[in-house]
Amino acid sequence: MPPSTSRPGSPRASTVSAICGSAPKGAPVRSSPVRLEVLHHRFSAVVEEMAENIRRTSFSTFVKQTADFGTCLVTPGGEVFAAPQRISGNTMIGAPARVAIEALGEYRPGDVGVSNDPDATGGLVTHLPDIWTWCPLYAGGEIVAFALSFVHSSDIGGAVPSSIDWGLTDQHQEGLLIPPLRLIEDGRRNDAVFAMIARNSRVPRENVGDIEAQVAGLRTAQRRLAEIDETFGAQAVKDAIADLLEVSERRAGDMLDSLADGSYEFVDYLEGQTRDGVVHVPPTRLRLELTVSGRTAHLSFEGTSPQVVEAINLHTGGEPGHYMLAFALVNWFYSQDKTVPYNSGLVRPLTATLPEGSVVNPHPGATCGVRAAVFFRIMDCVLGCLAQAGPAEAMSAGAGQVAIAAISYRDAATGRRRVSVGQPLTGGSGGRPGLPGLRGTSYMGGWLRNVPNEVLESEVPVLVEQYHYRRGSGGAGEFTGGDGLVVELRSLDDDVTFAVRGLERLVNQPWGVHGGEPGQSGKATLNPGTPGERDLGRVGTVTLARNDVLRIETPGGGGLGEPGDGPLFRFGAARDAHDERWPAASQRALIDAVLDGVPEARQAATYRALYLEAEAQAGEGTVSRELIDDVLAAARLGVAE
Repeated sequence: MPPSTSRPGSPRASTVSAICGSAPKGAPVRSSPVRLEVLHHRFSAVVEEMAENIRRTSFSTFVKQTADFGTCLVTPGGEVFAAPQRISGNTMIGAPARVAIEALGEYRPGDVGVSNDPDATGGLVTHLPDIWTWCPLYAGGEIVAFALSFVHSSDIGGAVPSSIDWGLTDQHQEGLLIPPLRLIEDGRRNDAVFAMIARNSRVPRENVGDIEAQVAGLRTAQRRLAEIDETFGAQAVKDAIADLLEVSERRAGDMLDSLADGSYEFVDYLEGQTRDGVVHVPPTRLRLELTVSGRTAHLSFEGTSPQVVEAINLHTGGEPGHYMLAFALVNWFYSQDKTVPYNSGLVRPLTATLPEGSVVNPHPGATCGVRAAVFFRIMDCVLGCLAQAGPAEAMSAGAGQVAIAAISYRDAATGRRRVSVGQPLTGGSGGRPGLPGLRGTSYMGGWLRNVPNEVLESEVPVLVEQYHYRRGSGGAGEFTGGDGLVVELRSLDDDVTFAVRGLERLVNQPWGVHGGEPGQSGKATLNPGTPGERDLGRVGTVTLARNDVLRIETPGGGGLGEPGDGPLFRFGAARDAHDERWPAASQRALIDAVLDGVPEARQAATYRALYLEAEAQAGEGTVSRELIDDVLAAARLGVAE
């Protein structure tokens, strides 16, 4: 594949010398230091105002309360040069906008594009509930940038309320697919597109209201850029955009150069399903080899599982700096230098190997609703590699998941099903050098805001009986892991459906570092403390009767010891047992045989079948490389004709 070239700080922390002072002698300079600093802040203010306008004018709880939306400004080639750092999702760095922009051909003032199609947007969209919109921005009569935004729709149709379920196996079960279309053309609203989106959702009013809020945000960007153009001129705008991207690229290179050259490997898993001790769904293997070489870094995902039947596949479009691959490194850059301009120049020094047909670069049409589970596990893999590259700055794993419950019920007045979203349940963060982990807030998904219990109870027929820290769930160590969360919801009516997505670390614990203990794993229980108590595993979709209780306990973060106090990583008994049963060579042989020797339409099903066959043949023993060779030979894979 051809290479391409803690929470972010406030943009006001930058100074003229901080932004411009890192340019090496002789580097091209288009903007004066003062002008570059001013325009840097003007661009940042535009995306922050866009985000604030969306939050204030949106309709759905998940946007106006939880803030699952985003805004950014991109170059005509689709590279992000400004993104918010104070409000909304701060994952925008590396968002690949080029394919979506080019899909609509030539633009005129007043045009607004829309799509939620992962394949048709080249990985800009990563699951169907994210509705993206964009519009051209003009200076001096020419397009100098595009404004983009997304909102997470509470429902875009499909088989289940909220459109997301781990067990969905066909992308058409996940809801309406909107290819890139003109939502507004030459300033005229395309009512047919609005009607199509509304007609295919369980929450039409909320969807249309959120999209209109997005359009308001885009109009804000158009007004503000026109003001910037009037003050500084089109050439100054173009020069500042190019300079800011190059400054961030150089600064990211400087930070990579501070690491010791070398290759660092880390493997982690998304959990499968086991019933009565028998594996029914294999775990999904994420393998990252991070190679640091001078001012660049290469991320190789060779040895990662093929795309899977379940809806966790991550559509990246094969983009090396994709925002769901690079986010942990972007955060690391910011932890090293909070004055660096927050833009996609930070991912220019990154290249990647993303095996086609793998869970991080799936074939078109792969189900993807819970793709954030892979995104979060990639972040853990990056942390694991950085812990090896810089042991003194290592931190332990956090909860490794964000669980979100979409709650659906039948409205007695209208007879229609209504959908709203409950708390985004993260968990504890890992122990940090010199500090314990944060309670109830992990670094992954930590930008999502709390939904007040009173708001939730006013919108859906539930009673929040408990919502508190899960005391003692963080791993022990010199710096303990942060505690997870407990939420307990009682259904106040019959036929109340919970679609819970993103529960992970129910078996494998968040790992500790430098001898620190792993955090406690999570758990979901129906009717706890009663004769009908039942462990729900990762839940999926469950329908509650009146007075049924759903209790979710999220994982605590791993503990951190002092460097040299113990093993670099402490994974816990379940992970240790898995690694002993499935040696790395056996896993790699199976993965490579499927990706190299099976037609793409059959890869996911074949991988599952062969994995389960190896499990069955191994019995209580080890899945040896010899056993894998036998299984592959029986399937006529990896064997010469």
